[in-house]
Amino acid sequence: MKIICDTNLPLGRTLFSTLGQVTLVDGTRLTREVVRDAELLMVRDTPINEALLGGTSVRFVGTAVTGTDHVDDAWLARAGIRWVNAPRANGESVADYCTAALLEYAHMRHRVLSGATVALIGVGWIGDMMRRRCEALGMRVLCCDPPRQENPIDTAAQGFLPLADTLREADYVIPFVPLTKAGRHPTWHMLDAATLAGVKYGAVLINMARGAVCDTDAVVAALREGLIGDAIIDTWEGEPNFSAQLADLAFLATPHLAGHSYEGKVNGTLAIYHAACAYLGKQPSIQPILPPPVVPRIELDAAGKAEEEVLWFLTQKLSMVVADHLNFLDIVHLPEAQRGRRFAAQRRTYPYRRQFGATTVALAHATPSLLAKAAALGFKVEG
Repeated sequence: MKIICDTNLPLGRTLFSTLGQVTLVDGTRLTREVVRDAELLMVRDTPINEALLGGTSVRFVGTAVTGTDHVDDAWLARAGIRWVNAPRANGESVADYCTAALLEYAHMRHRVLSGATVALIGVGWIGDMMRRRCEALGMRVLCCDPPRQENPIDTAAQGFLPLADTLREADYVIPFVPLTKAGRHPTWHMLDAATLAGVKYGAVLINMARGAVCDTDAVVAALREGLIGDAIIDTWEGEPNFSAQLADLAFLATPHLAGHSYEGKVNGTLAIYHAACAYLGKQPSIQPILPPPVVPRIELDAAGKAEEEVLWFLTQKLSMVVADHLNFLDIVHLPEAQRGRRFAAQRRTYPYRRQFGATTVALAHATPSLLAKAAALGFKVEG
């Protein structure tokens, strides 16, 4: 059995060689000719559609990411091709990145997160993880998730608020919704000019969901008018192309890297490996052991330090959000065709980054409150 595996899937050859003959191919170089005689195709976010798979032998596709807007599921169903994605694989990675960005923003803008109000739009796996982290930081959390709220047995969602109500009160607006254009609650351009007109003046927009959840032109206009005070943007409408205007205006701008921790990538590979095993009626035969983190331990004397400053220090020791922003700025003003290629290249050549949970923190003279907050952000806390 021939298996085509994206070179950007960590442990791809190791895992899938237990199922067949593996050929590694850069995901950006996948064509119909390349995959023609393969039976299984394992990728990250390569577009999966008739243009790639029509007339090929592929009968199973694994896409090792959470989002599915790059998958033409209707055509795959008609073609009889089974496909799976990797929900929840990189949720903790995204939550780490978002937490680090929040704390960096507060640090650089001399703000305090405790007591501020955050609107979480979409409270699924990642949104709920961020809810717990924001609450641990002392933030007031307003949740909006109409599909969940419409489910009468979802008791936790019955107190959620309409979108307009959350935007009216929130100092920070963070969508965590999938990108959809159909159904009762489409999310494409959910945050458009009309919706943004109802935000609290000076609110901060953080988009780590999907770029087209926000109307780019509307966000640019709101930033220029001061309606939105700042923006932190990791996902972009039209990726790998992106708005240089929005990148210029954003406090932090990064090329869709929030979910790119090593754990997130490995989890995605494992998810589609297990699904492929189930599809073939085989038992998974490998459970990989992750290598030690680059920063296994952080020791810090917390005496006399504000809790948020300690948490900012811890997250910035491990997060690469500021470095990612600075690297991204290098490509913002290139010609548009080059920008798209460099955007994709920065994603595919992303350095090794571990999640907060891989590092133990030892905080001398820390209050029980600080220790609890560090643990809630995902760190292994000693003492």
